[in-house]
Amino acid sequence: MESSRFERTVRTESSEIFAIYGGARRVGRIDLHYGRFEVHGTLLLEVDLTDDELQQVIDQIDEELVQTHDPEREDFLVTVFKSEELGFYSDEFEADDEADEDEEER
Repeated sequence: MESSRFERTVRTESSEIFAIYGGARRVGRIDLHYGRFEVHGTLLLEVDLTDDELQQVIDQIDEELVQTHDPEREDFLVTVFKSEELGFYSDEFEADDEADEDEEER
């Protein structure tokens, strides 16, 4: 697998979320939570990777994202899930849908 590219989608004082791309396709996302002594990551993969490819992605996340944020951290703990995006939900989108339905009923 070619080197991954990361696009930040959310940033707070103690966490970040990045979409992960391998070439033109999205392969997953990583949620990073920065603790006092360690960084916790939840890696959600949308594609199948070999063990070596998975380790390569985790190493790249550590080098390009985690260590640049906190080079003195004591540990980087990663939980990996195989996932599938089923949709995107938001209060704002639901309100828009309800308004559209109301207009259609009139």
